[in-house]
Amino acid sequence: MIGRFAIPGVYKDLFNLREFYICALGGALALMGIFWDWAGLAPAWISLVMALAAVAINGLPIVREAIQGIWERQVNVDELVSLAIIASCLQGEFLTAAVVSFIMTLGSLVEEAVSASARKSIQALVRIAPEQATLLTEGVERVVPVAEITTGDVLLVKPGERMPVDGEIIAGRTAVDESSITGEALPRERGVGDQVLAGTLNYNGVIEIKAVKVGEDTTLGKVIKLVTEAENHKPSAARLVDRYAAWFTPTVLALAGLAWALSGDVNRAVAVLIAGCPCALIMAAPTATVAAIGRAAKAGILIKGGQFLEEAARADVVLFDKTGTLTLGEPKVDDVVAGSGLETHEVIAWAACAEQNCAHPLARAVVKAAHYARITVRRAESILSEIGLGVRAMVDGDCIEVGSAHLGGGNAALPSPFKAHLEAMEARGATPIVVYRNKEPIGLLSVSDKPRPTAQATIQALKQLGMKSTGILSGDHERSVRKVAESLGVDKHWAGLKPQDKLEVIERLQTQEGRRIIFVGDGVNDAPALARANVGIAMGAAGTDVALETADIALTHDDISKLPFLIKLSRRTVAMIKINIGLGLLFNAVAIFGSGYGLLSPIMASLFHNVGSIIVVLSSASLAFLSEGRLAPKAV
Repeated sequence: MIGRFAIPGVYKDLFNLREFYICALGGALALMGIFWDWAGLAPAWISLVMALAAVAINGLPIVREAIQGIWERQVNVDELVSLAIIASCLQGEFLTAAVVSFIMTLGSLVEEAVSASARKSIQALVRIAPEQATLLTEGVERVVPVAEITTGDVLLVKPGERMPVDGEIIAGRTAVDESSITGEALPRERGVGDQVLAGTLNYNGVIEIKAVKVGEDTTLGKVIKLVTEAENHKPSAARLVDRYAAWFTPTVLALAGLAWALSGDVNRAVAVLIAGCPCALIMAAPTATVAAIGRAAKAGILIKGGQFLEEAARADVVLFDKTGTLTLGEPKVDDVVAGSGLETHEVIAWAACAEQNCAHPLARAVVKAAHYARITVRRAESILSEIGLGVRAMVDGDCIEVGSAHLGGGNAALPSPFKAHLEAMEARGATPIVVYRNKEPIGLLSVSDKPRPTAQATIQALKQLGMKSTGILSGDHERSVRKVAESLGVDKHWAGLKPQDKLEVIERLQTQEGRRIIFVGDGVNDAPALARANVGIAMGAAGTDVALETADIALTHDDISKLPFLIKLSRRTVAMIKINIGLGLLFNAVAIFGSGYGLLSPIMASLFHNVGSIIVVLSSASLAFLSEGRLAPKAV
């Protein structure tokens, strides 16, 4: 019950009202039994009845699972817990058995309650695709379920709607937000002949598309399949205590039998079982894990299970998505070039006047720049959005156009100084916007997505912790990804990746190079990679539901500067678990030796091993006081 439910990839709905209340009932009976016994209330047998009832509620399921595990040749922590419960009962310490079974069952329920669920992540993926689409049949519009669409059907997609299928645009032009699939922050202009993907968002144009791929064959359908397969093939990690359990339980049983055979005294065998009662050993991992998870939560890190702490401690490569993870995911104006006789604030003002009513992310970036510069945005008239080019408006009698260089005939039509600046902006991965007044270019705006202030310091801290490599996996274009990688000191980068490509990079590093991968991402396109990595970490505030459900760990405040602390905490936790296991084994070994030679009675053996349990709890508690340290943010 305890060990087998902690296996990554096994998803059971443990944390429901019935399971929780049953566990709580057993714990309440154990607590009342302890109070009854401590207060010396009469009749004394009431305490015994409550203890036996508590053991039956929380202990018997564990013993049953342990027997099943032995039958199936799967020895893990269940057998250790069962040994502790049985040995305590043999010695007459029914209240001890009740407390041990309650603590272990409750810990199992709580850990599983926050464990990753493949079903939830897939449900979140499915919600991205629309359930209905507008089918065009001989010019007649008809709303039909997406499931009825077949290859070759012509569909109408209006502004604000998501693409129902993978298709080819046969009429119209628009901007498409493809971030859910590619991870790119800025919408891409799409026209006749271009491909669009299911689940992507149509921003501002009315288009007609011909269905090319439907259902499971769409890119989104393949992402869902990838997540499912990645969850099923996620590298399994044996818990430390389970590895010890594989030999500890049979060893103690053999020693008890040997003591009985050599001495002929059954009490010695019972004393050995009690001395070998692995309370300290089975509490080594849970107490450390609970303390570490609590400490992490205080730092804004939600960890969905102890096994992910252990895996994070072993990781040697950290890979990041770019947009929204290493960068802020918020396009901003970072440079302004003004024409002759104009100031930069005048260029921003003209551009903001024309863009003020546009929903395009680039337009919002321009309007924000005007707001931050405290520029008054004047009223515009006759606003016309030209799909794929930009926007045109009349401001104080002047015709203002804002958009790509194609508004005025392309890059070649620009004056030489503007052309040089535009090419420099493109070279550094930014998106240039040209501002025209009465058909003449008067300025350039550079829009880009800035790295997070603490990103560079985080990368350096990870390297100082001994990470063999850091990298970026991004769907964005090469120049943009390379610029971010170079500015932050990231070792490697991969650009233009689809979800399948990210998955393949991680699998190649794991299988061919033997790396243990931490992947940090935030979008739907990151879900397969989050599922396949040894540890998937999602951005909690900006991340999609899919990413959060698929990931093993979430950063609740999108603060990647917490990653080095997470690594340190995980390593300290694993070290503490090993220390606890060592202490537990030491106390067990001394107690077993003394019991086998008749030096310790069953009662003395019980007292001795309980001392070990107390020491383990106290040592684990020290994790709650681990200092975070601070990373100095880089000025932006």
